[in-house]
Amino acid sequence: MLQVPIPGSTEAEGKSDDTPMVLHPSIEAREFDALMEYLFKARTMGMPTMQDLTAILKLSTMWGIEDGRLYAIDVLPKHPQFTPAMQFYLGRTYHVAEWVEPAFRKLLAMPFSEIDEEIAHLMGPEAFYLLSHTHNRIKDHHAILAFYPSEPFSSFICTRAGRCEQAWVSHWWHGVAKHLLHPDSGKSGREILEMLDRVQVPGMCSHCQEANVQWVKDTRVMIKADEFVEDAVAKVVMWYGSAKDQKEKVGGGDVEPSVAA
Repeated sequence: MLQVPIPGSTEAEGKSDDTPMVLHPSIEAREFDALMEYLFKARTMGMPTMQDLTAILKLSTMWGIEDGRLYAIDVLPKHPQFTPAMQFYLGRTYHVAEWVEPAFRKLLAMPFSEIDEEIAHLMGPEAFYLLSHTHNRIKDHHAILAFYPSEPFSSFICTRAGRCEQAWVSHWWHGVAKHLLHPDSGKSGREILEMLDRVQVPGMCSHCQEANVQWVKDTRVMIKADEFVEDAVAKVVMWYGSAKDQKEKVGGGDVEPSVAA
C-alpha cells in the first residue's frame, strides 16, 4: 500500500507482524488510524474529533487522496474547535488557500490583547509579526488622529462664528480621542465617522458639523487603518495564496503551494 510494487518473493508491508508497515517519521499511528477509519467507515462515522479531521486533511494532502481532502475541507468548518487561528494554521500548512485570507482578517479584527501564545504559534512567526506590526501601525495612526484634530472651519451660512470651531475641538478631545485611544472598547475610524453622522456635536450648528465631517471624510485619514489591513492581507495572500489562486491552480493542473509550509 502507498508504495512501489515489490518482488514476488518478498512479503508486502502490513501483511504480517514480521513485515509491519513503516510510516514516515512525520506520521503518527493515530493519524493513520484516523485516515483508515474514514476510508473504510466514512458513511457510518459521526462528527470526527478535530484531531482526526486534521489527520485526514494532512494525510490526504500528503498522499493525494482527493475525496479525503475534500471531506476534511467540508467538515472542518462545522467543528466547534475550528477557530480563526486553527483555520489559518490548517490553511497555510495544508494549502487550503480559501481559508487563509478570511482567517487572517478575523485575527486582525481581534483585540491584540486576545492574541495569546497558542494563537501566535498557530499563525507562525511571519504571519504573527505581520499581525503585530499592523496593529502597531493602526495604534500609532490612531494616536496621531487623537492628538491632532482636523482644523475646524465654519460653514458659510453659520451665524455662530468661532463657537462652532470651539465645539468641534472640544468634542474631538472629549469624544473622538477617547474612542480612538480606549484600550478595551476603542472604535475604528470608520465607526467614528458613522458616529459623527448620527450624533449632534454639542454647541455646534448642523451646517458646520456637516461641513467638518465631510471634510474629514474627504481626507480619508479616518479610514487609513483600512489601508494598513489591506496591505497586510495582500502580503499573506502573496505568501500562501488565495481562493482565486487555488481555483486557477486546480484548473491548470498545478497543485504546488505558493509558499512552503
